[in-house]
This record gives sequence, structure tokens and C-alpha cells, in this order.
Amino acid sequence: MMMECLTGQRNNLATVQAWLIKLIYLLALFFTLLAPQIATAAPRPDPVAVVKSVLNAPEARLDYLEAQIAFDRLFDPAADPVAMRRVVERLTAAARSLAGERPSDGVKFDAIRKVVYTSGPWNDHRPFAYDLTDPKGQKPGSQRLSTYLRTRRGNCVSMPILLLIIANRMGMTVNLAAAPLHLFVRYTLPTTGKAYNIEATNGGTLARDIWYRQNFPISDRAMESGIYMRVLAKREGIATMANSVVETLINQGAYQQAVDVTDAILIINPRESHAILKRGTAIGHMIRVEFTYRFPGEALISSALQPRYRWLIAQNASMFAKAEALGWIEEKG
Repeated sequence: MMMECLTGQRNNLATVQAWLIKLIYLLALFFTLLAPQIATAAPRPDPVAVVKSVLNAPEARLDYLEAQIAFDRLFDPAADPVAMRRVVERLTAAARSLAGERPSDGVKFDAIRKVVYTSGPWNDHRPFAYDLTDPKGQKPGSQRLSTYLRTRRGNCVSMPILLLIIANRMGMTVNLAAAPLHLFVRYTLPTTGKAYNIEATNGGTLARDIWYRQNFPISDRAMESGIYMRVLAKREGIATMANSVVETLINQGAYQQAVDVTDAILIINPRESHAILKRGTAIGHMIRVEFTYRFPGEALISSALQPRYRWLIAQNASMFAKAEALGWIEEKG
């Protein structure tokens, strides 16, 4: 009986050893096949380098769509440049067809509104609409054009950017303009230089300046300083679009990169109030991570770290002070 037990144990042991050898072989084969893919996988582009490259491009190469694609691809794996260009080109071609030969700018924009907001073959019967569940684009990723083109639900960031891109491609004199936590399109009549506001979240209709003053916290000082309601030059507009990169970096806890991107934006437009405020916000997070969570009180921060702590405190305060000096008003509620 004892001999039978020992023989059974040896057989079981041999079975386990054979199974382990087979498993090791399969794992080795798996990693051998996977290794070239790991070695050739492209690392994620540096957001700071990408933003700087886009913002510093020669004037002739500045393009709203290509800039937005570059920003969206940093964080959205589903942002397909070919698909994004195809949708924009299809909408633009449909608008040109509807507008007819030698159309006025008014006719052009009527056609743009139709292909964007009205169901039809030009948008696969999936018109673009305002996402009332996230009107200010506060959900992560919602400000991206790639998200808007995919879901057909946008906000006060993504919606005006699409209108701007199509109108620009149709030869209209259009630029971005800003209100607090809000973007809109500013059309300039070439013959007179008079500017008109186009509100993308309201079907691309015209909106008077007073409407923005009544619906957003815009002070007289903000109007004087030009942080709101000002026509943004193309490079400035693209810099404003880069704020979506800053938002994502802050959400991901990449606070230093967020600061570096705001620095790049503010070189292009020192009055970009949203970038100023987000720089202050990112630095506030850095203070908490580096000091508040580590030290129960200021007195416990070592002398070696005190210069860094004092610098961050001063930078944080200066950003909000700068925004207030330019006329920014903190929205209540």
C-alpha cells in the first residue's frame, strides 16, 4: 500500500512539472511575440512640447482644425485625425453646395447653420446640439472637438470651434472671442469692419454685446482690459483653444505640465484670463501636494524647502491678483 501511495505522488509530481514546463514555454512565447510591439510603441507626446510647437508655428501654417486635432490627440485615443478631417470637409462641402455660386457671407452662414444644426444627409441625420447636461464643458474631455464630432453633443467651447473652422474654410472673416467660461465666434463684415457675435450654443444665431454683459459676470474693467469680448487674432484664438490641454493636465494631477502649458499660452496672449486662473489653480494643487499634505504647519517645513514654498505661495496669489486687476470677477454660486 505504501508503495502505491509513493508511486501515485510521483505521478502527480510529474504531471505538475510537465504542466509548469508547458506554462513557462507559453509565457516565454507570449513575451517574445509581445516584445517588438512594446519596443516599437510610441510614447505619449509631451503636451508642453506639442502646445509650444502649435503656438509657435509660422503664420501661414496656423490652422484651427489642425491645432485642435493636435490638442485632442494628446489625451483622446479615439481622436482619429482622418475621421475628424473627413467630417469637417463633408460639412464644409455641403455648406458650399447649399450656398451656391458667389454667395454673400450671410448666405454662407445660413448654409453653415443648416448643415450643423439641421438633420439631413450632410450630417448623416445626426445634427449637432447643445449638451444641456454639461453646458460649460466641465466634464473631462467634453471640450474636445473629437468628442463633439463623435457624440454630436457639445458645449460653449467645442460648439463655437466647429462653426469657426467651417466658416474660416468658406472664406469668412471669423475669429474667436471669449466671455467668462464661454467662447463664441466673432464675424467681421469686410466692407465696414463692423463685428457681429455668433452664438454657437443657440443655433449659430446673432447675439448682441449686451446679451453677454447680462448673462456673464463681465465688468467694465474686463471690457477695458480686453480679457473678454475682444476679437482674438488667429494665434491668440488657438492659444485659447489650448486651455483644454491645461484642464486635462490638472484633472490628471500633472500640475507642473499644466503650469508650463499656461506659460506658453500667456506668451501668446498675456491677457488670457482663463490661463491665468488655471495657472493659479495648478500652483495651488502643487502647494497642497508638496507641502500641505506633508507638513501639519508652516513651521515644520524645513529651511531647505522654504524658498520653494514661499515662491509657490507668491505665484498662486499673484495669478488671482492679476486676473482681478484685469477685471475678472469670481462667479458666485
